[in-house]
Amino acid sequence: MEWRVRTDSKRRRRSLAAISVVLGGVLVLSACNDGGDKGGDPKGNGEASKSQADVDAAAAKDASKAKITITPKDGATNVGLNDSANVAVSDGTLTQVELKTSEGTAVAGDMAADGKSWKPKGALKRSTKYALSATAKDADGKEAHENASFTTVSPENSFVASFVPEEGQTVGVGMPVSITFNKAIKDKKAVQAGISVSSSSGQEVVGHWFSAQRLDFRPEQYWQAGSTVTLKMTLEGVQGAPGVQGVQSKTVTFKIGRSQVSTVDAKTKKMTVTRDGAVIKTIPISAGAPANPTYNGQMVISEKFKETRMNGATVGFTDADGKGEYDIKDVPHAMRLSN
Repeated sequence: MEWRVRTDSKRRRRSLAAISVVLGGVLVLSACNDGGDKGGDPKGNGEASKSQADVDAAAAKDASKAKITITPKDGATNVGLNDSANVAVSDGTLTQVELKTSEGTAVAGDMAADGKSWKPKGALKRSTKYALSATAKDADGKEAHENASFTTVSPENSFVASFVPEEGQTVGVGMPVSITFNKAIKDKKAVQAGISVSSSSGQEVVGHWFSAQRLDFRPEQYWQAGSTVTLKMTLEGVQGAPGVQGVQSKTVTFKIGRSQVSTVDAKTKKMTVTRDGAVIKTIPISAGAPANPTYNGQMVISEKFKETRMNGATVGFTDADGKGEYDIKDVPHAMRLSN
């Protein structure tokens, strides 16, 4: 009997110990759940959330106040070549800006004196991918960084213009500003709105389209001698045709020289040369035949040569064999009146 009693007592003690462990586990779990409820996190991560919030607050407190803005936006395509890429900063100053092509070629730039902005020194290349990175500091010396990459417009999706006169030239009073586009222009109004020609003389200058690819500007009368003419082209991003945009942003100035005008009378076969309104010479001339009369109207001497070759085939005067009716080498003092 004593053995059984002792055995039963031991079994009861073991059972009570097991129950205590289970209840203890319940109490521990209950304590954890209760703590989670107090933290307001239904998943039981109150302490972890609180730590993350502290980290975020500390990071925000340590962040630079300088805000860098890169234009164009990261990933942009069909970007213009002249005024489309730049960097600006607020609440700080730029300390370093780097622009490189995808091949690693660096592009020089100009930093503003106050360190608030940066832009490339010259035009970018077409069909090229660029990477731009910038660093700035705020008043406390904390740095901010920004990066972007973009691709410039392709030749297929852009048009360019060539022009005469060129920068710094001195030309006669009859020389028009002639602009030739490398692609046909569909929206002539939009393109012409991006071009202006003005004179220091105050003369009104008007444009005229001779074709879809040629636009000329000139005053009603001759330019005023000694004046300065300014051509401005702001064609960056202007749509000349569907899917084709301008890429030029350029200002050109040239001078008007003395006023010298030569007037030809084909009937009297005389040319009268006037300079600044005074006749300086009258010269006998030869003119065209009735079958091929001399061109009539106002023309500009666009080229001068000390000597040149004159071949009739270049202006349609050919013989039965297709050769020029005349072909003269070394013609002195030649001047071009038209093409």
